[in-house]
Amino acid sequence: MKQILSFLLVIILFGCFAPEKELDNTFYVFNNAVRTLQNAPQGLDAQARFIKNLGFDGFAGHHSEDYFPRRAALDKVGLEMPEIYLSVTINDDGSVTYMEGLYEIIKDSKDRNLVVALAAFGKPFLDNKEEGDKHLVKAIQELADFAAAYGVKIAVYPHVNFYCERLDHSIKIAEEVNRPNVGAIFNTCHLFKVEGMEGWEQKLKEAVPYLYMISLNGLDSGETTNMDWDRLIQPLGEGTFDTYQIVKVAKDAGYNGLFGLQCYNIKQDAEVALTKSITTWREYQKRYAEEK
Repeated sequence: MKQILSFLLVIILFGCFAPEKELDNTFYVFNNAVRTLQNAPQGLDAQARFIKNLGFDGFAGHHSEDYFPRRAALDKVGLEMPEIYLSVTINDDGSVTYMEGLYEIIKDSKDRNLVVALAAFGKPFLDNKEEGDKHLVKAIQELADFAAAYGVKIAVYPHVNFYCERLDHSIKIAEEVNRPNVGAIFNTCHLFKVEGMEGWEQKLKEAVPYLYMISLNGLDSGETTNMDWDRLIQPLGEGTFDTYQIVKVAKDAGYNGLFGLQCYNIKQDAEVALTKSITTWREYQKRYAEEK
């Protein structure tokens, strides 16, 4: 009888003190939230206040603008820049070039938890990616070695019709670079556009050890490879696909990295679309915490 009581007591105590499930990952908004959404505020300071007041954890940098004024505007309101989207190009002769000023951006981001998301171009090697990868891997190794001293991470951003457009290619590059500060990206809308929905859960589970960022947005279920972007990129919480499942699969597999909100060319008022998205994220947090 004493053994039974002791066993029950252990179960009760374990239930009382078991850690709650918590969705505490950084949730930030892509730079296109103010570049492509309708009626977004004008000016870096106004945009920073706008994103901060909505409740996002951060705002991404982008190759189309000057990094330093953007970073300064974010600093004024205490908003992070978790990621910056830049390009990398494999040239005809195998040389690899980055956006001018990348090394200065890395220096300025010392110990600020920045992920450099590289959108890779390499038209001369689209039909010979084995050779193209050799050039890209060598260049990223050099970049990663430089970035390591500043605590900056590097990852290749899969994007439809770019040199790297698949999740498995992003992972392959990360593996071959073989540096502790180089990883991959799960880019939801582009993955479903390029690869379709079949097997996405297993792909995500297997990718988690490599991932630095997962992009999120609302979208429709179905034959996604045939869909236009208005169905593949919607505010979070809209569309027939339950994007929460991506969050849950990743978190249950041990993912602790960034979640970035994709907003490209959504035909809605910026405040309406972003309020819908951050409200849905809060619902995801509550939903995840309440799961057994």
